[in-house]
Amino acid sequence: MPSDRGELLSVVDQMGRPANAAPRDVVHRDGLWHESFHCLLIRGGSPSTVLLQRRRRDAAAFGGLLDLTVAGHLRAGEQPRDGVREVREELGLDIDPDRLVPLGRRTIIDDGGEGINREWAHVFLLVESRPLHEFHVDIDIDGLVEVSIDDALGLLASPARPCVARELRRDGALHEVRIDPGELVPQLDGYWTVLMVMAERHLAGLTPIAI
Repeated sequence: MPSDRGELLSVVDQMGRPANAAPRDVVHRDGLWHESFHCLLIRGGSPSTVLLQRRRRDAAAFGGLLDLTVAGHLRAGEQPRDGVREVREELGLDIDPDRLVPLGRRTIIDDGGEGINREWAHVFLLVESRPLHEFHVDIDIDGLVEVSIDDALGLLASPARPCVARELRRDGALHEVRIDPGELVPQLDGYWTVLMVMAERHLAGLTPIAI
């Protein structure tokens, strides 16, 4: 996998105001505030589901864990909706940015692997009807996991109770898997629960929705 340590990122101040640009390795070395794109793909129906990505096991941060469908840094000069580039790169989908459903933005601070991470994440939902087997699993991720929103909420509420999901792996094979909260990228502020509730509300036609 090619290195992206020198990729120029959009750097902001601690209030989220644009500042300048800096290489990715410098951003994480110095703990500079920067911007990212979070997108959760959701599908209506019975049951309604969400799609999670399984991070590469050799990823610098949270290897092998389940994350939002698409998550990545905004490059220098990009606007939040330009993050659909990540959808194309990781899932092979060309998405009209106007299809993104904005949930707002949130701050994230951690030291999960690349160094000191301080970011303003712009968060979106994306309703996508295509079935799991029609997705493409890019080399940048290990798989895609589809789980019902009800099961995901149950998992978050009762950590001792794993839930059953389906996983599409890089070789195109579908597998039934059991997941537990320890497989989710850790969030200390209830982010996962809020995302699932907002996905449920949006699919039900309810407003407002926000993180």
